[in-house]
Amino acid sequence: MKRVLMTILAAVLLVSVSTAQSLKFQSFADSVKVKQKEVPISSVVTVDFPVSGPATVVNALKAALSERFKIPVAQITDGKTFANKLANKNVADLKKKFVEDFDEDDMIPELYHHNTIEKLYETDKIVTIAYGGNIFYGGAHDDYYGSGITYNKSTGKAFDTYDILNEDAWEQIQDKVAAGLRKYFDVESNKELADELSGEGIICTNTDFYIPMPEAIPFVNNGELIFAYGTYEIAPFAAGMPEVRIPLKDIMQHLKAEFKELVK
Repeated sequence: MKRVLMTILAAVLLVSVSTAQSLKFQSFADSVKVKQKEVPISSVVTVDFPVSGPATVVNALKAALSERFKIPVAQITDGKTFANKLANKNVADLKKKFVEDFDEDDMIPELYHHNTIEKLYETDKIVTIAYGGNIFYGGAHDDYYGSGITYNKSTGKAFDTYDILNEDAWEQIQDKVAAGLRKYFDVESNKELADELSGEGIICTNTDFYIPMPEAIPFVNNGELIFAYGTYEIAPFAAGMPEVRIPLKDIMQHLKAEFKELVK
């Protein structure tokens, strides 16, 4: 009887692991181009879309796309449809902005909005989706944005900042944040780093360092926890979108118990 129970338990565990590993994505792309009073307006969307796997996770990822891009989840039937609807929505938003913000004599070369949604990282227990893009509103340069969200593959839960980090963790890892920013900006000292940074709440000297947490939620990629800042958030536009990359193994004591179990 004991052998039978062990066999059943092994089978259950095998099915559980197989299920966790069975999430599958497929890449889709679509584009829309129109003209508004001879001004080209366009959008290109590429998306890694969940096509099979545990229903809980697939549905959670579709719901996340629906919430983020304001497209009814009932309309997100497949990746091709989603890419087309998002491209059309982007163009409609740009046409509205054109009407509201520009005069007939404004010289506008074009307006565009490109989206990239991709599976960035995956293990048996988690999957990270990266959301990025760029918008050109006719100004001096594109507006860039990007972030990632890490999901629990067994439940479909999206991890928010405070699902990931213990209270006061950010304050306790400031030495690692400083090291990550020095690496990003390729400088040796905090004195040099201070010359690269700008914004409220930043303290950066050889003896003291503090920088506000990014507005974006941290996410996991290749065994690291990534803290991604937006353009202008802590540095001039030329700095891009600074990232702080900290190996998970170095901050295990600062992670919430549920999240730690999934990434250790």
